[in-house]
Amino acid sequence: MTELAEQPLTTILAQLTFSPFIIMVILALAVLIIFRSEKGCIMFFYRIWAVFYIIVYLLAIYFYLTK
Repeated sequence: MTELAEQPLTTILAQLTFSPFIIMVILALAVLIIFRSEKGCIMFFYRIWAVFYIIVYLLAIYFYLTK
């Protein structure tokens, strides 16, 4: 087994706080702020994408702080 497979999921999520994942979270926040008045099917999927990335990053911060 690899070293990554032996780590618990909480440790792997906590490592996201220092990865380039933060760029995606910033883009997700920008999508929510800039396009808040837009409507349509594609914007609905962008909003779901943005909220998903933000929730995953908040979980990563939580697991990092509660190590």
